[in-house]
Amino acid sequence: PKESPTMDISHIYTRIEEKRRIRMSTLTFAGVAAILLVLFITSKGSFVATRDIAMRGPQNQRANQFSAKFSLPRRVQFSRTAARVTETSREPWQRIADKLIDIDATNDERIAAVRNLLERREDVQKDLTDAAQAIVRDRNVETAKDILYPTGTEARKQIDGFEVVLRQLQEDIVPELNQYSRTQGNATLASLRSTLSNPQAIAKSLQTTPNVNATEIVNELRAEFTELQKHPEEIQKRLMSYVEESKNVFRRTPVGLEMPSYKVISTAKDYEVREYEPYSIIATPTRKQAVSPNNPAATTTANAKAFNTLASYLFGKNEGNKAMAMTAPVEMIADGQGSKTMAFILPNEVSESAPSPSKGDEISIQRLPAQTVAVLEFPGFATEKEIKAQKEKLLSSLQTDGRFTPIDDTDSFRVLQWNPPYTLPWLRRNEICIKVKEVESAAGSNVVLDAVE
Repeated sequence: PKESPTMDISHIYTRIEEKRRIRMSTLTFAGVAAILLVLFITSKGSFVATRDIAMRGPQNQRANQFSAKFSLPRRVQFSRTAARVTETSREPWQRIADKLIDIDATNDERIAAVRNLLERREDVQKDLTDAAQAIVRDRNVETAKDILYPTGTEARKQIDGFEVVLRQLQEDIVPELNQYSRTQGNATLASLRSTLSNPQAIAKSLQTTPNVNATEIVNELRAEFTELQKHPEEIQKRLMSYVEESKNVFRRTPVGLEMPSYKVISTAKDYEVREYEPYSIIATPTRKQAVSPNNPAATTTANAKAFNTLASYLFGKNEGNKAMAMTAPVEMIADGQGSKTMAFILPNEVSESAPSPSKGDEISIQRLPAQTVAVLEFPGFATEKEIKAQKEKLLSSLQTDGRFTPIDDTDSFRVLQWNPPYTLPWLRRNEICIKVKEVESAAGSNVVLDAVE
């Protein structure tokens, strides 16, 4: 504008971001509408084709007789359809659509979901129209998202998780890596130049590298495969386990892993309160005060080393040479003194008689008592910055609600990571836990309320 030749830069960025979000949301809504339209046309075409075949002349009399013999009366068919519409009308169509993105849904469940969506296509069309108007006319992406993906649906959780991952990349991970590269880049280059300028040292290191006997590895694999051929049921069992394991890529909570038992005793807007039964863990330190918390490479290396140490114990590297099943979740424990520990849950069968760790492994076996914890779930990556933000959010929510209060120092907490590394980032289930106790005034009010009831 002529009256303001210098435009606010932040305003430009805000407009660019708004246009980008509108463009992405419009493409998403258009894709959903296209899919529903194709499903509608396909189902309508199939119905017309079936009707035409049934209404043909005497040449299809035998087929008509067969269809009439094994089909339900028209009144029964209508009543079943009406009952299905009545049943599905009790919940939003978006919850029905969640079956289409559920990795554990059966084909019958997905087919039933498509049929229910087609029966309620007027509701779907209305919501699509309202969402498009909210974007184009009102430029309100959040309203459109609330219409198409209400809070509590799986689709909404995935969209919110995707936005969290984008935010973490832009505000946390990429800036941290850039800062680290600027501070450590010169030292790394100097070390690399020093190594490359000494060919004798490189040759010596290559000579000390252990040789890998490829023939021996191939022979071992061949022997194992030959043994498996004698037991086809074992091959089938392994294949099914591999298929089930691969589905954990799309699962928020993995399947097939033993987990500690708990029950939810209270639910709030941002968190829930759980009562855990006693369970055992194996733990090893990951980072002490001497390690800089602002060094992402050092933190990642320490975490990987701790994970491998604990996994080796479970897989048989212990005094009893006993292999155990993998469990979930992986716990990251902060003691409030600057030290952090990684822990694995021990299977119930060895919780009271776990084998001793191998000599030289810094592993401790601990039996945790029953405890009450407040738990806040968040998706994406469990970075230091994200953990700090989520802990502050949980403490603020506890203070606002006033029903539970932390027991230990607020610097003591646990982070639970439920997923294997290959799970999609926006589907990952991370939780931050703080030990709590019920406030006496809240407990008294509950007693009075129970007496009144």
